Amino acid sequence: MIKHYMDASVSVSPLELDSDIQELGALERALSSADVFQPVPRYVKTLRQLRKASQTISCHRDEIKFGVTFGERLKELGDDFGLSAQHFSVNTSGSPLLVKEQVGEHLISPTHFENGAYFSHPHADHQLDHSADELPSIKIGQYVRFGRNAAVNAGGDVDIGDGVWLSPGSQLLRQDHDPYGRLSIGSRTVAMTRLPPVRLCDYAWVGREAIVGWNADYLGKASIVGIRSFLNTWVGDYSIVGDQGKVLQYLPFKAHLMETYQPSIEQTLQVSDWAAINSDWLMIYRDTPKRETPPLPAALTDYLDTPGKKSVLLIAPSDNAQLQAFARHSLDVISTSRLPFAHHLQWAQDYGHKQLRLRADLDFSRLPFASAGDFHYRRRLGYSLIVANSSPVEAEPCRIYVNELARVLATQGLLLVPVTDVLQAQLSVYQDLFQLQGEVEFDGASFMLMKKL
Repeated sequence: MIKHYMDASVSVSPLELDSDIQELGALERALSSADVFQPVPRYVKTLRQLRKASQTISCHRDEIKFGVTFGERLKELGDDFGLSAQHFSVNTSGSPLLVKEQVGEHLISPTHFENGAYFSHPHADHQLDHSADELPSIKIGQYVRFGRNAAVNAGGDVDIGDGVWLSPGSQLLRQDHDPYGRLSIGSRTVAMTRLPPVRLCDYAWVGREAIVGWNADYLGKASIVGIRSFLNTWVGDYSIVGDQGKVLQYLPFKAHLMETYQPSIEQTLQVSDWAAINSDWLMIYRDTPKRETPPLPAALTDYLDTPGKKSVLLIAPSDNAQLQAFARHSLDVISTSRLPFAHHLQWAQDYGHKQLRLRADLDFSRLPFASAGDFHYRRRLGYSLIVANSSPVEAEPCRIYVNELARVLATQGLLLVPVTDVLQAQLSVYQDLFQLQGEVEFDGASFMLMKKL
């Protein structure tokens, strides 16, 4: 009976450990040759050599020099295979900054690696025929610090912003070991680049010995992952999270400072009176006019009152009014701008709402969320409700956008999308995806209410 589930294209055969065989496996054989021409073995060999070299780092100057070497070696690899300059990009510009305070001083180095910090390659024995374009991209910003023995498993694209700190012993994993697929030893044979890119926004901080898992594709701006935490989901901007991504604290005063003044790295190092910043911010927030909570359409109220946990995605809300309307539910907000984020976070802090996440990478053509669906391991993915406050004004981008909304919306979930001439002209296209519920008024605007089939 088990043969019914076995893949005929997969063979398993014993390998004799003959004394003449020195290298076991395709990758070892490729690496043992004098000249390595294939992209994947070259990528693996480069990262292995750099990892070994990082173990000789012994002082600040070594840390800085290794950062330069890391960038040069990746650039050489990219040039050899004709990749764009952005495929491997390491920003080591800037001088070491000596920060002197009333008592003592400390050094802020340009992008650097402490002893033992490294990037590792995925298990790639069965992917030797991948083209150079399929190699994971590595982009590292300015003044990034890789702490002692910090590890980045570069099995997918990695994008690290300015001022990021991976603390000693922390790990960033981008390799798709699927727990719902093959058992233990079989899970080693995984695809290298199926995972979405991971982005660590500017000033993100991964605490000591914390592990950032495969599904954590976004660590928000100035976010903090607590010491020895494990998380496998994305982290919102200006938030402190602990184990499993549980929100411990929001940082609205930092959001206010960073988004209002856009300080340079040097300026951020000179800011010390955070209590004064918080006090000034609270005065601004308290003096800002607040809108009343908009009433929900009856259809939404009935749906949200049904049993079961509900998750809501708000796309580009202008202020806190819509957040207040869905305060009983977990909330994700995505936008192209972080300017309203301080207000969103302060509302959540005051309200005691610990299930708010914010991110600023909205792309109408590709929403950065997992596809919805019911899976064999009884895990249901997808948002219960999406409120799309903005929409493309041209026909084809609008069609792509609505398809993306459908992709991340749970089955039987509800979608509110603005009523536009373009949308109304395309309604017949969506009949296979949605049951149209008609127009509703919400928060001073007209929306088409759609239920996913």
